[in-house]
Amino acid sequence: MLSRAEGSKQHSTRVADDLLSTSIIHDLRNPLAAICAGAEMLADLHLTPDHAQRLGHNIRTAAGRMRRLLADLAGVSQGKTGAEEDCYLREILISVSDELAAAAARQDVEIFLDVPAGLEMTMARARIERVFINLIANALEAMPGGGQIRVTATNAGECAVIAVEDSGPGIAPEISDRLFDPFVTAGKKEGLGLGLALSRQAIRQHGGDLWLEPAEGARFVIRLPLKAELK
Repeated sequence: MLSRAEGSKQHSTRVADDLLSTSIIHDLRNPLAAICAGAEMLADLHLTPDHAQRLGHNIRTAAGRMRRLLADLAGVSQGKTGAEEDCYLREILISVSDELAAAAARQDVEIFLDVPAGLEMTMARARIERVFINLIANALEAMPGGGQIRVTATNAGECAVIAVEDSGPGIAPEISDRLFDPFVTAGKKEGLGLGLALSRQAIRQHGGDLWLEPAEGARFVIRLPLKAELK
């Protein structure tokens, strides 16, 4: 028979896994919409070769995102958190920035990266990519009329400290203390209010942390441990 503490831990794990599964299923909508829209536009025989090439790139990117999300979902169903691999932070952030570049351009939002090369970490790459995609996508949603997103990173000894900051209206004070609770949203038109809660969970499971800092816009800070030989 399980003790009360063991039963509570198992219940918490099941709830977290259920939330992650729900979030992934919800997140599949965006890349699926991009694929459908791109496929419809490719059916237009009057597209220029450059336009068709861009659409093809967007479709491939969205399909890759769906594959990673489905792999995450399969891992959750099997009780796995994802296979870890050695990754360079700059490569991850460039990949995320490229994935969201088209959406940013449509909104006249500029994404700036100031991330030094050589910051290597051991992580479940797909999960950490989802954290940054969530933070940058949230920033985009907060700035429909244009703005800037800055992603910076520094080597703080045993860890890297990464900041994602936007020039939007910021987080309302009445929800800032509860922002990482499940089902709390910062005025989003769509969404389940799970993204930040699951992002913090993913970062903490990698030995780091995620928090909000005061700023003119929204400023999220992540601490992640560096690979052992870099510490």
